[in-house]
Amino acid sequence: MYTIYPKPLKASISSETLPPLSQLVLESDPSLLNACKEHGYSPEEDLKSLYQQDGTFKCRFQIRQAPLHPEGYHLTIDSDHILLLAGGGAGLFYGIQTLKQIASQSARLPLCDIEDRPALNIRGVILDIGRNKIPTMETLYSLLDKFALMRINHVELYMEGYCYAYRNYPYLFTDDTPITGEEFKTLDTYAKSLFIDLVPNQNVLGHMDQWLAKPQLNPLAECEDGFIFENLYWRPPMTLDARDPKSFAFVTDMLDDLLENFSSSLLNVNMDEPFELGKGKNQAEAEKKGTSRLYLDYVQKINDYCRKKGKRMMMWGDQVLENPDSVSALPKDIILLDWIYEGDAHFETHARLMQSTGLDYCLCPGTSSWGAITGRSDNMKKNIKDAVDCSARFGGKGIIITDWGDLGHWQYISSSYPAFALAGLYSWSGADAPEDCAAWFCNRVIYQDSSDSAYDTVYALGNYYHYEHAPLYNTTLCFAVMSSKYTFDSLKEFDEKIQRLLILSANIARTNHIPPQKPEIHLDYEGLQSYLDDIEDRISSLDLYCDDGDLIKEEMRNGIRMIRHGALLYHTLTEDRENKGLLKKDLESLYCQLDGLLKIHHGLWMSRNRTGGFSKSISHMLHLLKFYQTQLKELGSTDL
Repeated sequence: MYTIYPKPLKASISSETLPPLSQLVLESDPSLLNACKEHGYSPEEDLKSLYQQDGTFKCRFQIRQAPLHPEGYHLTIDSDHILLLAGGGAGLFYGIQTLKQIASQSARLPLCDIEDRPALNIRGVILDIGRNKIPTMETLYSLLDKFALMRINHVELYMEGYCYAYRNYPYLFTDDTPITGEEFKTLDTYAKSLFIDLVPNQNVLGHMDQWLAKPQLNPLAECEDGFIFENLYWRPPMTLDARDPKSFAFVTDMLDDLLENFSSSLLNVNMDEPFELGKGKNQAEAEKKGTSRLYLDYVQKINDYCRKKGKRMMMWGDQVLENPDSVSALPKDIILLDWIYEGDAHFETHARLMQSTGLDYCLCPGTSSWGAITGRSDNMKKNIKDAVDCSARFGGKGIIITDWGDLGHWQYISSSYPAFALAGLYSWSGADAPEDCAAWFCNRVIYQDSSDSAYDTVYALGNYYHYEHAPLYNTTLCFAVMSSKYTFDSLKEFDEKIQRLLILSANIARTNHIPPQKPEIHLDYEGLQSYLDDIEDRISSLDLYCDDGDLIKEEMRNGIRMIRHGALLYHTLTEDRENKGLLKKDLESLYCQLDGLLKIHHGLWMSRNRTGGFSKSISHMLHLLKFYQTQLKELGSTDL
């Protein structure tokens, strides 16, 4: 009769119930109340939702500290009182959320005995706000509310570029709409009241392309003129000169500014993917000492800075894990982060290595929504379960699920709701927890769907990629052909783009020890259209009562429009290109489709996000419109 999310360790719920509650008479442990007060959380206020207008029963509610996990609790409801034992303030908070969850499912509280504690200590989310899309404060508050109910206790807003209003650089980014220091302070306070650690996040080495594009800062780059990535295509300068004192002064200036707004004891400096390191200004030094030495020296400097600021440093482990001998040279107080985003790859090898070093670490799966429009659901679920399993088996601190915004950040945040819910479920209850528990939670709490089918519909929409039959990783075909990774201005360049895409995916597979697939794409165009038709019918039948219910449905519908567009684009330029009449007809349709979905996309974007970044986000869609116009002119079209 009752479902509890996340699934508790032990739960016994009786058919017997208490009378309707008129009041709860609290008998509280002062130490627990003080812990709650320090976080800005009021149990008394939170419990008021349990009272009923026709309530007749004044119930004793005893709150006691107990030798439990700091986030654990033991909830007992008997015929004359409620007892909540908690290991700490967070345990009290989670115990009350369980109580409220039970109360929402019946007019009366049932007699019960529930014990619970988390499987993993860190249950985190990284939201990308550094690639075009910066949420409004209303959106961020709403997400924190959802995360708290999912037992997420660690949130980072990933930053690159001017997504925070650094006081020394507003003149360089006049069209951006960054988060201010005061906004971060209020967000930090709010997160703390939900027992969420809002951790500052700032890249300090790689992924600095938005900064290095500015003439004033370009001299700080390792390769000022850019570089050739994996012998496939040119990329602008992305990596700082790790030996230049001015580069170090630049990033510490940013950090000094940012850290004023956060109470967390942690700081994520990322340090990932410094592709140019030792290949430009420091090539001679790299040849002399090794690229790893350059990297480790810089890591040590940044860690020394973090210590002086009273922060414990977090960083990505890609560079050191590629050179396992260097792991032993890392500072022992850092927290290492390891990402894998493919369900067919596994965290075990890296988890074993990090466990052997004694370093604290977290495993970082992905929502699989970026580069995919509406996600890759099956891949996402497999990826999260593997991360949770390996973290639990090999001494990890936990998992931090990533929600990136590569190549425009076109996906809508609602496409990641199932991933967030599954990450919360598995990281709290373990990798073997039943998925239907997350489905129930999403349907009843997130979507408030009377049909109980919203979760399955959103999840199914994220599985459209199965109809692409393309050996691609970290993306889908429909997204990739529309994205800016390989811009094309001719049919020949389109063919070259597809080949480079297959090569890059093969490289990802090889790096992650995934069995190779034939570099061939066999899009089931008609099957995909039929699948999307069915999803659209399912969306129409959804009855969502959540505040953003109508918005979620429109986001799903426009996601489908984007998928259909990408599929038609690929189909047109591969199957119909020799038939000039059909090619012309398809290109006219593509032009009208794209212009229409862009108008809708703009409205949906503005419903959740700040204005700055939108024009950058859609730049390649606009490039596609020009491509369609050029091709149609060559075909003699006069309709545009």
